[in-house]
Amino acid sequence: MITFHCFKRIILSIAVFLACGLPITASRADEISQIRAAIQLKGAGWQAAETSMTRLSPDERKARLGLIKPAGFTAGAEVQLPAPPPVAAPASFDWRSNGGNFVTPIRDQSSCGSCWAFATTAALESAVLRAENTPGIDLDLSEQVLISCGSSGSNDAGSCSGGVIQYASNYIRDTGLPLETCYPYTGGNGSCGSACGTYNTATYSIVSWTDVTGTSPTVSAIRDTLVSYGPLVTTMDVYEDFYSYTTGVYSYTTGAYEGGHAVLVVGYNDAGQYFIVKNSWGTGWGESGYFRISYSQLDNAVDFGDYTLAYAGDSCTCSISPSSRSLGASSGSGSIEVTCGEGCNWTAASNNAWITITAGSSGTGNGTVSYSVSQNTGTKRRTGAITVAARTFTVTQEGTAPVVSNRSPVSGATGVAVGSTVSVTFNESMNASSISGSTFTLSRDGEAVGGAVNYNTGSYQATYTPSTHLDYGTVYTVMVTTAVEDNEGVNLTASSTWSFTTASSSSGSSGSSGSGGGGGCFIATAALGSPMEPHVQILRNFRDCHLRGHRAGEALVHFYEDLSPPVARVIADHEGLKAAVRLSLLPLIGFAFVALNLGAELSMAVGFFGVVSLAVCRTRKRRMREPAVRVRT
Repeated sequence: MITFHCFKRIILSIAVFLACGLPITASRADEISQIRAAIQLKGAGWQAAETSMTRLSPDERKARLGLIKPAGFTAGAEVQLPAPPPVAAPASFDWRSNGGNFVTPIRDQSSCGSCWAFATTAALESAVLRAENTPGIDLDLSEQVLISCGSSGSNDAGSCSGGVIQYASNYIRDTGLPLETCYPYTGGNGSCGSACGTYNTATYSIVSWTDVTGTSPTVSAIRDTLVSYGPLVTTMDVYEDFYSYTTGVYSYTTGAYEGGHAVLVVGYNDAGQYFIVKNSWGTGWGESGYFRISYSQLDNAVDFGDYTLAYAGDSCTCSISPSSRSLGASSGSGSIEVTCGEGCNWTAASNNAWITITAGSSGTGNGTVSYSVSQNTGTKRRTGAITVAARTFTVTQEGTAPVVSNRSPVSGATGVAVGSTVSVTFNESMNASSISGSTFTLSRDGEAVGGAVNYNTGSYQATYTPSTHLDYGTVYTVMVTTAVEDNEGVNLTASSTWSFTTASSSSGSSGSSGSGGGGGCFIATAALGSPMEPHVQILRNFRDCHLRGHRAGEALVHFYEDLSPPVARVIADHEGLKAAVRLSLLPLIGFAFVALNLGAELSMAVGFFGVVSLAVCRTRKRRMREPAVRVRT
């Protein structure tokens, strides 16, 4: 039952929720409603709704801007690019579908004011794709290096508190950016010491950049330069309504000024009078991370297009040939040819201790890198790499070939028990599927001996279990062929062949060198079809545990192994006999199973109790059948 005190607490909780929770939701809905009203009032051609940005607090939204406009920036830091060729620009253009996609996927700058880093990095990624003509490749370069290490000369490009796209472009030109894996994005300022060791050498860079528009952008200047030089870094002023953009052609309608923002122009459409722009707020905002903006926003409060930067199409990117090399286990050497633009610097570095750069650790333009590879003394294949001009050269070296390290019986052995199995041990883990009756054979006078092959992955041992007793005083030959391979597909370099001789008479020891192994149990094997059949293994384990090691037990085993092979051969040739023997073996298999799992003494006791019970039951039945004798008094 709810007390009055508890009831008051519930009412108070509901009141707090209504007072604190609902206004937030209502405020967001009111904000979007006001923007929609302004869009309708001004006849704007876009739609507003809740986005990943509108769900953030006002401070969190502003943190996702970060452009610092270049007050006092000197024009000498840029290089004037040649004017775009005087060709008629098409009515529409999009670098995402111009003989392929030359724009890398949408990124997310998160709660760091690093739009300046994402816009300039995106421009570099597109410049590289264009220079190498590799559309559709997700070239992911490290924005974090630009944030944490991006100083060129005396100018620091920026931080999570904002940055200057011109200084960032200087760093990209002078040093370049490595792959994202060198220093993955953290969403914070980070430390340059956390970057990989080649953050400033294994990089992608540009030859030059220029400011196309300054603070007086025109549609034609942006459009013509975009077609000639690829995606362009540009800037805009963001107002509150921009956060709720979902689709359409954006134009400012309402709201206060929030801050400067850097983005990437990737296309345009004259019929629709808009530019197509890549943002860095993730795919949960806008048109899957992109937005379209009206040409009219170049000369109003948004100031779209101010400081539009073009990167030279001839970026400092290099190629290498070949891109990989495969070697055997022995030591080796080789060379890599580097093809690079004139004036472009590059370096080469080994990523593994067993690969050494012997010449050409750095260069300018075209060049050659020489290297050596040390011998692989291990059994496994290894893979390493050399980073050359921000490209990866892969070295794959095989391990030593597998060998047979042990054989049983040993080569030349005599007096081998006729119940023995044959085994080989390898020096490493092998491919079990390559070890079979065709690659691991046992023969007598050139005639194959039937049997089963089993491989133990833990001990690296393969065992051949003959299906019948071996003959006395006979030479047997074993062969393991070169078709046997390890887990990496490396074959034995040579086949392994040897012979042994069985004991000359029954006076020798039976079984498998005193260990039982897989021999014996010939009748059960013939009836059940395989020495590895689980019921045969139960009988074999019972023999090894409870018969061997005792005089009487050894005598019984010896007697059985002398007489059973001919019987087994007859059984193996007649299906009816197989079925009858399988049925007759069931009690013995059950007894052996109980003995193995419960112990011999308990199984004997159970057996004795069963015999006594059977005798008692038969006695009682006999008495019940006898006629009753009535005694008269």
